[in-house]
Amino acid sequence: MSGVLEIDSARSRRSIPQTGVHQQSVALFSESEAAAWNMFQFNWRLLAGAAGVVVAGLMTTEFYIDPTGYLIISAIAALFWHSALRNIQSAKRSNTRVSYCLVAMAQILVAVSVLTTLTYLATSVALPSWDKTLLAWDLALGFDFRSYLQFINDHPRLLAILGPSYSSITWQMLAMGVILPLVGNRLRSAQAICAFALALLATTFISALVPAIGVYDTLGLKPSDFPYFEPQGYYDTLRDAPLLRSGGLHGLTLSRLVGVLTFPSFHAASAILYTWAFWPLTLIRPLIVPWNIAMIAATPLGGGHYFVDVLAGILVAALAIRAALAISSRLSSTPVSERHCHEAQ
Repeated sequence: MSGVLEIDSARSRRSIPQTGVHQQSVALFSESEAAAWNMFQFNWRLLAGAAGVVVAGLMTTEFYIDPTGYLIISAIAALFWHSALRNIQSAKRSNTRVSYCLVAMAQILVAVSVLTTLTYLATSVALPSWDKTLLAWDLALGFDFRSYLQFINDHPRLLAILGPSYSSITWQMLAMGVILPLVGNRLRSAQAICAFALALLATTFISALVPAIGVYDTLGLKPSDFPYFEPQGYYDTLRDAPLLRSGGLHGLTLSRLVGVLTFPSFHAASAILYTWAFWPLTLIRPLIVPWNIAMIAATPLGGGHYFVDVLAGILVAALAIRAALAISSRLSSTPVSERHCHEAQ
């Protein structure tokens, strides 16, 4: 059994034997912790594959990156990962909740930097715009953005909730990586990161095939038509997406990358993902559910999204969650190898 994490059915515990000249204390894991570790290992392989696609894209196009931001994120992620491994492998300092929190944060940092870069490469494919088609789908389904916008203009106090909820996409993601492991939901944290990555990959692929800028431009709306708020998410897309499509933007600086995807809406997908991720935490469920419903309601306004973007984002999230759970179930019977720990160092 040397070097492999095995299930001891009598104790329902798992252990990572420590090899070397001096035998060290053995770090013990419950089956759920080992299942979470397997899932985190899968996440690393998924992110490595996505990083490979990004590197291939950079090598075969005119895109180039400013390495500073990527090096900083890589260094922080490596520090978190190394610290987690040292904690896990040391019986004296072993605290699996802290360890899995560090792993989760490392993966979130890598996922955001790699996958956001990938969205820029995908947007540059520059297939014909689908804006008019998406608007036609909205109208066919009975969705009228002008009426919704007028409703918000008539009730501007709603923006006190809609604005912060729309902007919470980042801090909810970070909270997912910190809170879930610290309260003992290690496996859900790993599953949520997997679902997040799968959803963003799917959204990126679909958006490359169905590119769009947003509803404000399609309807010819001006800032005077929405005097109570500024759709910063839409403005971000309007700033970079046309340049990517025309070949006018090649240099990528991580700190300046923004959301450039329209269909499906990743904000809508994120709202579903966060609701599912935090669902086991019953104490905050009454806050998380309405908060993310508000995020969905704010998505057409803040991001200039068509309503079909929102529906598509919800569907992508549901499929990503199902896929993550299926992967987790398949991995749950796979022994965790000590080799993975040493390879990651």
